[in-house]
Amino acid sequence: MKYMFLLYNEEDGELDGPPSADQMAPWMEFGEYTAGVAAQESGAALQPSATATTVSIRDGKTVTTDGPFVDTKEMVGGYYAFDCENIDVAIDLAAHVPWATTGHIEVRPVMDMG
Repeated sequence: MKYMFLLYNEEDGELDGPPSADQMAPWMEFGEYTAGVAAQESGAALQPSATATTVSIRDGKTVTTDGPFVDTKEMVGGYYAFDCENIDVAIDLAAHVPWATTGHIEVRPVMDMG
């Protein structure tokens, strides 16, 4: 079963450029752990929420707004997609995401459209 992991945490403006080796170490450990547990389909870190553009159609017209859809303390900072044996495996993986100790990891099954 495929699961999407949405990684939420407070946006602290800590990164002005590429992360340091110390900042990346927990993420590298996570990657090593997941390799033996489930197949990673994709994943990426996202640029800060200030770079977002929200798009809507209202009365047949495209409306764009600078910034994220919802203005909150927490932002979606990245995502993973894993093919896991079951929800228990997915929950275990989510508990190993470095942000699980300071933010939230939303785990959601991916709908099979086939």
